[in-house]
Parts: sequence; C-alpha cells; structure tokens
Amino acid sequence: MPTESPAPVPAPVLAPEIEAATDVINGVRAAWAGLHPELDTAPIDVIGRILRASALVTRAGDEFLARYGLTRGEFDILAALRRQPEPQSPGSLRTVALATGPATTKRLRSLEARMLVDRSPNPADGRGALISLSASGTALIDEVFPALLAVERELLTGIPSGVRPGLVDGLRALLASLESHPEAPTTD
Repeated sequence: MPTESPAPVPAPVLAPEIEAATDVINGVRAAWAGLHPELDTAPIDVIGRILRASALVTRAGDEFLARYGLTRGEFDILAALRRQPEPQSPGSLRTVALATGPATTKRLRSLEARMLVDRSPNPADGRGALISLSASGTALIDEVFPALLAVERELLTGIPSGVRPGLVDGLRALLASLESHPEAPTTD
C-alpha cells in the first residue's frame, strides 16, 4: 500500500512590498553565483540574513544599553539574576549568558564595582561565590528591560503580524538544529 506524503505547508502570505524586496544578501548571492556558478550558495539565504539581522539588532541594542552604561553581556547577567529568585553561581550565569568564564568574570567585576550585584560565599562550595542583584541592580534592570523591549518591538514593526508566527517557528527550528549539532560551540 503506497504511503501518502504529507500535504505541503502553504507559504506565508507576504505583503507585495516584502515579497518583491531585495536586500544585501540577494546581492551577495548574485556576486558569488557570477564568480562560482557551480557552488550552491543557498545557505547564505538563511545564515547571511541571520548574521546581518543579528548585527543590526545588536547595534541597536548596544546603542540603547550604552545610555545606561551597560554592555549587552552585563545586561544579560542582570536579566538572568532578575529572573531567578535565588542567588546564582558565576558558572550558571556563564551558561545563561552564553559567555566564557573570563568574560563572565570581567562582567561580574564591573557590575560589582558599580554596586549592581552583590557577591557572597557559596555555602555549598567553600571556594565559590553566589551572585545576587543589589537594590540598585534590581531598580536598573526593572527600568532597562521594558525600555529595551520597546526598542526591539520597534525593530520588528516592518514584519507583518501574520508572518511572525512562521518566523518564530522557523527560528526555533533553526536554533534547535544548531544547538543539537555535534560541532556546536560551547561556552566552556
């Protein structure tokens, strides 16, 4: 008995201006196709756009956070601490912030010097420490986070609301694939 193939998933309906839009990545692919027509440059459609989008989002976020004297890495640590009810070890913050040990240490020292976090001995590990938000750190993250969300929301205004669920699903699938890849980088 022949097996039926699943019904094709309909493509999202895009506004005509988005459907016809070209971007820098179209030009990159066209240039490579002219130089090496034998190469399949299809990965650039996804990876190139993700990298370019990431750079643009990062730039906007960094410019906004600089007004508060924060880097993105410092913001990530403050946000991670705010989401957790208990103090966290530097190792757990490194994992959440996707940073190396030295980068996390540098960020924690900066935040501690500015009295945004408090460090206390870890009773479960005599050599370790636990990090918690200070009252100033809590006030700062409670001010910055909603404002950063507004900046990020503004960056997404050109995406029609009907397209967003498919975009989220696609990005979720991409991230799951990348995180499960055997050669995925780790923060250790």
